[in-house]
Amino acid sequence: MTRSRLVFFLLSAAVVIALLGGNLLGASSDAEDPNDDSLYKHLSVFAEVLGLVRQAYVDETGVDSLMAGALDGATDALDPFSIYVPAAEVGRYVQAREIGNRNTGLTLLRERGVAFVVAVDPGSPAAEAGVEVSDLVAKVQGRSTRTMPLWEIQEQLVGAPGTRIELELIRVGETHKVAFELKPFEPPPVSFEDATGPAAAGPADPAGPVGVLRISRFEPSTAAAVRQVVAGAARDGRDRLVIDLRGVAGGDSAAAFAVAELFARGELGRLERKGERLESFSGDAEPIWQGHLVVLVSRGTLGAAEVLATVLRQKAGAELVGERTFGWAGRQDSADLTSGGRLFFTDAFYTGPDGAPLADGLEPDLRVDASLRRFGDREEPVGDLILDQGLERVRALAGATSEKKAA
Repeated sequence: MTRSRLVFFLLSAAVVIALLGGNLLGASSDAEDPNDDSLYKHLSVFAEVLGLVRQAYVDETGVDSLMAGALDGATDALDPFSIYVPAAEVGRYVQAREIGNRNTGLTLLRERGVAFVVAVDPGSPAAEAGVEVSDLVAKVQGRSTRTMPLWEIQEQLVGAPGTRIELELIRVGETHKVAFELKPFEPPPVSFEDATGPAAAGPADPAGPVGVLRISRFEPSTAAAVRQVVAGAARDGRDRLVIDLRGVAGGDSAAAFAVAELFARGELGRLERKGERLESFSGDAEPIWQGHLVVLVSRGTLGAAEVLATVLRQKAGAELVGERTFGWAGRQDSADLTSGGRLFFTDAFYTGPDGAPLADGLEPDLRVDASLRRFGDREEPVGDLILDQGLERVRALAGATSEKKAA
């Protein structure tokens, strides 16, 4: 910090303390009151910690780095998507944000000081390199992520096609080094196929095959694609459908509501900010699907996918099978600060039909983890277990309905 900036900082602090002195003293005297949530009390504690760190820490510290770390910690305490970006980096970060994961397929966040993989798009460079959901990211381009803020990590993952990205990952206590080159890729389109795998093997099912609908991303065109394949399945007389949302972390929540209209009618949800309804979503037409539904979810199911899973559970009687989801379906906004920095924050959350904001993970009706591996299949991936259990569950639901009708 230059001498002039230090003088400015000290003078500013003196003015603030003079203006707020009475409040700060009052907050300090009431420190033992656990119900006191005074902003000034917290500011006084922060000023005390800042002063002690600068005076007593083993290495010399600067106010700039301490303040940047404090602001980064404050946004981290809100949610993994809220970020403070310092003035010098706003331009670069905005460009990185516009590129997003188009050249990596990697959705990476940082929470409580730990960088981790939320989702990996199928067919992406990251997927081809072997990156997996829930991997901890120890290093990016040879640099430790321990003190690296999220905006800097995300900047490291963008660049011109052909740029080599090197990651050091921690997976189940073991270190894995992977590398890949940035390149554009297209997420797989909406797909529909008959079930395959262990749960589909065995004698022919008299009720016919179970259809598996895979949605990899929610875009304006997604609802039309889903309509086409689901309507065809319904015309073929199918009454059992598995919707695969494992690892789906991108896309537009409004597009998820449009897909939900194909399965449910009435009020489907809304976008809310502090109790204020900003937008409402509803289905007026008769649903094109009337059969049994199971939705596959995982830790990488996030945002728009959580919106669809919630609506289908609450309005279409679907059961969720898999892992607890990530727990965030919100809208982001940003605000420029007087310092030149910018704050990116969640300003509203989407809800399901019940009106509860989607700010927590969805607990599946049937939770699936490695403990469900069959004897002799100890290495079976958890993702395959989720599919197998989902297929078995939708067959059980259809069987129970048939027995009830027969009785």
